[in-house]
Amino acid sequence: MPRALIAVLTLILPLTAADLLSAPGASAATPTKPEVTSSGAFEGNWVPSAEGNKAVPCNGLMGNGGLVLTAGLRDNDGGTVTPRFVVTTAAGAAVPVSDVTPVPSGGTATAKVLARNLPTGGYKWKVRAKDQEGAYSAYTAACAFSVDADAPAEPVTVTKEDGSDLTTQPVRTKMRLKFKNPATDLAGFCWSMDHPLSVSSPPCGGNNWIPLANGATEATLEVNLTVSPRHTLAVRAFDKAGNGSTTTDISLATSPASFVYAAGQTPLNGTRTDLLGDLNGDGFVDLLGPEADGGLRFYAGNGAGRVRSRVVAESGWKGALIAHGGDFVGFTGSSAAPDGFEDVMARLSDNKLYVYPGNGQGDPSYATRRELAPPAGLGSAGWGRLQQILAPGDLDQRTDDGFRKGNDLAVVECVDDACSAARLRVYSGRTLSDGSADQTKPFDFKSPAFTGGTSWKSYTILGIGDQNGDGVKDILARNKLDGKLYLYPGRIAADGTFGLAPRATYAAGGWQPGVRPVIVSRGNAQGTVVSKTITSDGQVIPYKQFQPKAGDQQGDLWATTPADPELVVNYVTSGGRAATTTCPTGCLLFYPGGLTGFRAPLLVGASGWATSVTNLF
Repeated sequence: MPRALIAVLTLILPLTAADLLSAPGASAATPTKPEVTSSGAFEGNWVPSAEGNKAVPCNGLMGNGGLVLTAGLRDNDGGTVTPRFVVTTAAGAAVPVSDVTPVPSGGTATAKVLARNLPTGGYKWKVRAKDQEGAYSAYTAACAFSVDADAPAEPVTVTKEDGSDLTTQPVRTKMRLKFKNPATDLAGFCWSMDHPLSVSSPPCGGNNWIPLANGATEATLEVNLTVSPRHTLAVRAFDKAGNGSTTTDISLATSPASFVYAAGQTPLNGTRTDLLGDLNGDGFVDLLGPEADGGLRFYAGNGAGRVRSRVVAESGWKGALIAHGGDFVGFTGSSAAPDGFEDVMARLSDNKLYVYPGNGQGDPSYATRRELAPPAGLGSAGWGRLQQILAPGDLDQRTDDGFRKGNDLAVVECVDDACSAARLRVYSGRTLSDGSADQTKPFDFKSPAFTGGTSWKSYTILGIGDQNGDGVKDILARNKLDGKLYLYPGRIAADGTFGLAPRATYAAGGWQPGVRPVIVSRGNAQGTVVSKTITSDGQVIPYKQFQPKAGDQQGDLWATTPADPELVVNYVTSGGRAATTTCPTGCLLFYPGGLTGFRAPLLVGASGWATSVTNLF
């Protein structure tokens, strides 16, 4: 090739990367200085991507928890990068920085400033990066912040709302308290009942927070009293910088709960427990309803078929099978004695069966729930085979030791994983010598007290109660295929075992799930609660007693209608007059029970019953 052509090609062809790096002055054209890509300050501690990190922004205020500084570092040459954090007082005096961590390029370095080196005052901080070759980046802009290292000096005082001393209050009542602290820069009060205050970051994480207006020094709090003989209340005051006072621990003394006794029973011959089906202790049966979004509603009965609702859980109950009937555990935990309050059993979407202690006011306790292991006979699916669970009270009426007056568990369970058929089983409730439930083994899962055949797959059990008045509980069930309701009379055989007599038609047709989507019976729901007294050893004892409505001692029924704007719903008014309505979003009907069938229903819910809940228990 001619030398002149070679010279021309050399001029016009691009240089290789190696040529560029070896060319004179090339190193100056390539950025090699390290960089600070991000920086931040946090009070107390710092964990990558943790929600609990408490940031200290520029011009922000922090408390006495010490400081963690962070910096994202990068070096185009690779290798290790070291941060150079500088912290000074507002006047420029250096503040010690410790635990500085070098990181590979692309990492996040940290350093600490101990709380003892940050007394109350103003400060500034900045950071730059240094690479392995000794090159430095520029400093970040100085970030000013302030420290309030002085926590509220006095503990919180707790009194009644009117400022008077605390006194013993009855269980199942509400008590209004006053929190007070003399500090003038308070942000709020942090409190907990019956468990220690969390020490997580940020302050009060996982506990209850009462915010305060600027300059306020006191707040009021209403607490539910649910256990006897006392609750333990813990409370701290926090200032705006996040500093907390010492913890105040207060004992709220309580007297035992009062109970409504069944008709014919008194404190001398009745048990100190809520009536079967009554979750809030007012003497009337109640309902629970899971919502489509996973919430849970409590429906308090009023003794006339009407209910009022409130949300008792926000999530976790979607598709749950629920039962309530009897006291199995204490509200505060498995070591607490049964308290007389009705508890809740639930098979959740994880196919596990739990006992939720009730607080006597309609709230099941998630914190102290207990899981029940399934019988081995259910196989690997365990409680996933259940179609229904019911808590009927003492259904089998066993009189042998360890089972006398025990509250039982009834289930409809598939015979195999494919659910080719389903059986009804009754697991006897176990009791201790004092008559209370055996908390460690509440049911006899090894030896069912009754297995009622394998033809229950197409049936929904609506309720279990004494419908025919013979003293033995009966089973009311819906055939989902023919739309009829059947009554299976209960009977106690000569050997003392529970069984079912031949069924009778209780309602002929019109009860298919498409016509009445949700149906539930909690036994007799009609009556009043009266105040009475009884004298024992010269002492007059006041008590309350449930009295069934005359002529309405049998079990009653609630049923919903579908969301159908064209469907005409027939009912009777409270005065007995026939009426009709439509229910575009579903209605709730209440059917008074009788010996041989239900009477015409009352309209007790005019809207939302096809959309608000997916079931009733």
